[in-house]
Amino acid sequence: MKTSLPIADSRLARPQPLPPRPASFARTPKLVDAKGRAITYLRLSLTDRCNLACVYCMPPGGEIEHALRPELLSFEEASRLIRIFAQGGVTRVRFTGGEPLVRKDVVRLVEMARREVPELQMTTNAVRLAELARPLKRAGLSGVNVSIDTLDPDRFRAVTRGGELGPVLAGVHAALDAGLRVKVNAVGLGGDVLPESDAVELVEWAWSLGITPRFIELMPLGEAAKLPASAFLSAERIAKLLGARVLPDDIGPESGHGPARYLRSRDGRHRVGFITAISDTFCAACNRVRVTAQGDVRACLADRRAVSLRDQMRAGASDLDLGWAISWALATKDASHHFLDPAVTEHEEVGMSLIGG
Repeated sequence: MKTSLPIADSRLARPQPLPPRPASFARTPKLVDAKGRAITYLRLSLTDRCNLACVYCMPPGGEIEHALRPELLSFEEASRLIRIFAQGGVTRVRFTGGEPLVRKDVVRLVEMARREVPELQMTTNAVRLAELARPLKRAGLSGVNVSIDTLDPDRFRAVTRGGELGPVLAGVHAALDAGLRVKVNAVGLGGDVLPESDAVELVEWAWSLGITPRFIELMPLGEAAKLPASAFLSAERIAKLLGARVLPDDIGPESGHGPARYLRSRDGRHRVGFITAISDTFCAACNRVRVTAQGDVRACLADRRAVSLRDQMRAGASDLDLGWAISWALATKDASHHFLDPAVTEHEEVGMSLIGG
């Protein structure tokens, strides 16, 4: 039987009551948040389940409140939402999880979604990517970000709580062979979790394959908030570890493609990216919105406030009603996260796999 916790103990969304759509809301406008930031990028979770349990994401044994299948957005519901977000100016959709490739028939959703937006990407742990890379490419997926924190099989197994590195590396090669754009995402981990040298090894391996590696600073979200402070490995520290392998001048972010900033390799052939949510907050330029696998629209990763688009749809909401719900949810978005504010602990209760990071 599914467990349902009191909201104070739950890591699910905190539902917000939606005001009635005003008569003046006659069409879905270009989506902007409370600070006037244009929203062009949707991260849509397909499932809150995963075939790994990384120490900074999933509790051992999984979340207590995983969704039952009927609680997930159907592919038809997900495709409809993508169309409405596209009407509001979204041009890029990234499928997330949990692990999106554990969702049955995921290729069919990619085919459906490709009719609505020009660019579809996915973040995956690549455990199933070797078998699905070519079908996904044919369906319209343009690229994948593969999560790999270390190339040491034993340490990989420890960080993922039992994962095997071999299938992940096979998935990377299959994606390259299929013609998908591939990036590697690694959470910056040090202390007793991973040796710092693993970051350098990961960069050299990625560059050898023509892949851009990116390091995400550890954020105090959910399980990551339980790790010791020594586990945090800053972007600045990784850049120092790379030393003469990189040029010192920051070449900035890719326009419209998220918050990563890049350093160029000494020979000019490669790049390494850094996503610095802690050391150099990029919230002022945020262009994204998230929808969970259960259909909750969340304006910010670090905030559990949400409006259920799934419930609106299943109650018979029109596209205009859904556009109003999305616009209203974005109007509640804060100027920035509160990771460094000791008086705010809401983000520590976030379940990363329950959102879709």
